[in-house]
Amino acid sequence: MKPESSRFFSHTTPARWLGWCLVFAPCWLLLTGGDGWGFGVVAVAGSAAVAVWLGASVRLPGWRQLPGFMGFLLRAAIQGGWDVARRAWLPSLPISPGWVEYSLRTEDERVRVLLSAIIGILPGTLALRVDENRLVIHALDIHQDWRSTIVALESRLVYLLLGRAL
Repeated sequence: MKPESSRFFSHTTPARWLGWCLVFAPCWLLLTGGDGWGFGVVAVAGSAAVAVWLGASVRLPGWRQLPGFMGFLLRAAIQGGWDVARRAWLPSLPISPGWVEYSLRTEDERVRVLLSAIIGILPGTLALRVDENRLVIHALDIHQDWRSTIVALESRLVYLLLGRAL
């Protein structure tokens, strides 16, 4: 059995590190609008090193599925943003904020983490935690059909990351 430290220092480490840099750099770009690359280079390199040290592997998404996924995500963000903006400008519109639970249908940790993160950037929702097979979400209006968006998002993430239908 190899010592634990050899998992990080192997002949594949530079390639895996570079792969993670290619994942984290666009994330930094999107989050900062291209500003702060002095710190961004350090953050990207450090995050990539931690990902390699933890043994995470980079599996690039299916490129053919990516445009459809991005279209879905953009549509969901615009619809959610429009709904939140309407409620801000028209206080007479009802809101019913609260906590809801969603039963996850996938066991894949990457899908679960990314689903939770994407829910957090969609307007009107925020993922709090995963409890076993349940995702706890805060919704701006629990009476809206939030569930169908999450089901579709989870299905699309499984197809994008794992290359199979859920």
